[in-house]
Amino acid sequence: MLLWSLFCPTLASVAQAQVAPAPAAAPPAAPENGAAPAVAPAKPSEPVESGDATELSRLRAEVEANKQAIADLKAAQAEASAAAPEEPVAEQEKLKIYGFADMGFQYVQIDKRGLLANVYDVNEPDFVLGNLNLYFDAQPVENWRGLVEVRFTNAPQGKITNFGGLGGKFTRASTITDDSTGAALNAPLWGGSVVIERAWLEYNKLQALKLRFGNWFSPFGIWNEDHGSPTLISLAWPQFMTQRWMPLRQTGVMVYGNAFAGSWELGYAATLSNGRQEESTLNVDGYLGYGGRLYARRDTGDVNTTLGVSFFTGKTRDKVVAVTGVAPITWSTSSTFEYNEYVMGADASLDVGHTRVRAEGVVRRLQYTPGKRELLNQVLLPGGRAPDKWEHAAYLLVAQQLPWKSLDMFEPYLWAEALQTPTIIGDGAFVSSAGLNVHFNPAITWKNQVSHIVFFDWMYDSPFDNSLNNVNQFYSRLVMAF
Repeated sequence: MLLWSLFCPTLASVAQAQVAPAPAAAPPAAPENGAAPAVAPAKPSEPVESGDATELSRLRAEVEANKQAIADLKAAQAEASAAAPEEPVAEQEKLKIYGFADMGFQYVQIDKRGLLANVYDVNEPDFVLGNLNLYFDAQPVENWRGLVEVRFTNAPQGKITNFGGLGGKFTRASTITDDSTGAALNAPLWGGSVVIERAWLEYNKLQALKLRFGNWFSPFGIWNEDHGSPTLISLAWPQFMTQRWMPLRQTGVMVYGNAFAGSWELGYAATLSNGRQEESTLNVDGYLGYGGRLYARRDTGDVNTTLGVSFFTGKTRDKVVAVTGVAPITWSTSSTFEYNEYVMGADASLDVGHTRVRAEGVVRRLQYTPGKRELLNQVLLPGGRAPDKWEHAAYLLVAQQLPWKSLDMFEPYLWAEALQTPTIIGDGAFVSSAGLNVHFNPAITWKNQVSHIVFFDWMYDSPFDNSLNNVNQFYSRLVMAF
């Protein structure tokens, strides 16, 4: 703009100083008799006045002076830029810490004559510290990322560790000890537990092929990977997750990625791991676990859809190491149980405006090696051993944010779940729930859920009265994301 403002007045002056051409003469009128019109002879051009030549020379000199001024200005700007210190380039944030916490109230009611009422020590109102989870998200260099999620809990303080009477001496877990670093010799200290939810490193340069190593959540269904209480609709999990029909987390390697086909995102995950971690985080049984997930996702503004299928398969056994002789010392290894499992699931998520729908179905087949079945609780079922079994589960969850502006912070929802799995209190269960989420702001939510669980004999006969173990429960949590 500076160059243009300097040149424009000069060029305009030069243009005005030029001798303007004579205006074209109007064509002569055609004679009435149609003869060709007479053409006037051309006039010789007039010489330029000496005063005009002087003005033109002056303007040319002015243009040259302006050019020199512009060149000097450019040189001065270049010198100033070279002398000024360079602004530091903002570095990528290498470590982010965030998390969530929830706490509140719960009440679980079961007939006191029922098996579950005594095993789980319920029928009392409780104030609870629910989850306190911290994420350490590191990206020290380009294309590499590490994530560690840690949960802090005050468990297992107060948990029944042994039943009295025929069960032996009644005891509860105690985490109370003396605080040896306190300001008094008898200062008490309540210990708790630290749960490593997941800890992994990944290489993510390619969108279609990413590698994750370490301990990660199994890529199965809707709930497992995105498990934080601020993001989930309901407080309670589906029963197939609570009962760990598939491993919730595994240690190994995961390959995953995604691509786009039109408005659809197509993604996959394939896993190779030590398998179930109930016995050990190491591969002590010598068998690996295999799993994966495929999904298709479409986000189109008010309508968002995700469809997925997941699977897991593996072989699990315990490993008993025994000393069989001395001088020289000899060893033997054996297993008391061993089984193969195959788990398949299909899921669908649909968001239409302020309506959220979640549905999922899971099938699991478990087969024991002959002669290596797990023992059941011998107090409850003497001599009982685990059978081969099919397990099935399905649920439907519908949530609706209220459409009125003054009430759009409220989101009620309904939940229905049915499952079939052989247990000593019945092989069928139906769960009905209603809930209400109150979204005060993006960081704070108050979640409430009431449920009724009914047990019944579906394919097998239970030795216990099903109705005595029906469950009524109410959970309320104040949730903060930070």
